[in-house]
Amino acid sequence: MNSNWYWTGRRRSSKLSWTLSRAVLFVSLTFSAVQVFAQGGERGADGRRISEQMTPFTIVANIHYVGGTDMTVFLITTAEGHILIDSTYERDVPWVRKNVEELGFDVRDIKFLLNSHAHSDHIEAHNVMRELTGAQVVMSEVDGATLAEGGNIGPDGRPRYTPVRPDRLIRTGDTVTLGGTTLTAHVFPGHTRGATTWTTVVEDDGRRANFVFWGGLGGVRQPFVNNTAWPTIAEDYADTLRRARQLSCEFFTEGHVEGFGFIDKMNRLLKGEQPNPFYAPQECREGLEQLERDFQAQLAKERAEAGQ
Repeated sequence: MNSNWYWTGRRRSSKLSWTLSRAVLFVSLTFSAVQVFAQGGERGADGRRISEQMTPFTIVANIHYVGGTDMTVFLITTAEGHILIDSTYERDVPWVRKNVEELGFDVRDIKFLLNSHAHSDHIEAHNVMRELTGAQVVMSEVDGATLAEGGNIGPDGRPRYTPVRPDRLIRTGDTVTLGGTTLTAHVFPGHTRGATTWTTVVEDDGRRANFVFWGGLGGVRQPFVNNTAWPTIAEDYADTLRRARQLSCEFFTEGHVEGFGFIDKMNRLLKGEQPNPFYAPQECREGLEQLERDFQAQLAKERAEAGQ
């Protein structure tokens, strides 16, 4: 597969240093030297990703970035309370809270905790954040079961993170509404079986635009052929990509900053560039087309190797 290279980065002083790493069985997409749905990232001795605090900022309208130098965390604010998408690791909660407060909001006003998918780097802190905020945890049915089990069992025989029982389980088409803002769930199996993309509509420069929080659309770590653990993975992922291309994608983000040219767009936005650099419908469309080509190439390769 031609695009199983991905960008990884960690913070050094005030800058991000990018290194190139090799992924195995990753369906990631790349174009213009930037991967849109990458799943890279350096890891520490404990196996966890290295993610340090970044200065929070407003992306557009009521959507703010409060995450770090690897995993993304998004805050959607309303007059009736707020919504948080992903929580990263428990150790990162102090600076996530600080980022929320630096933007002038109270973390205790967070009413809903949403999630992109049930991997520890995106959800380990859900238990702590729920205790801190009293928010409802909303998850897809499949990944919600994984969350309740603590990410299944690790090599040491213990849960990978503190189990959290979701308050609400959702399917594609279900919505979360708060203070006039509605987010719609789209369950896109691939990175996990219950990976969830969230969409909403924002006002930007006098226009209404669709904002897509891609939830683990790339980074498929399993074979597509002869997969006994997930026999329908190829069909499921083909359907994921088909439905993903049907979404109106104008603003978009994903779960790691090395995807979607995040740092470049952030720097341009903070310099006052207009139109908003995060408004990138053509980039999103081309990225999805490339992801489809990568999937078909990988599927053909695996079928040939299996003699099919």
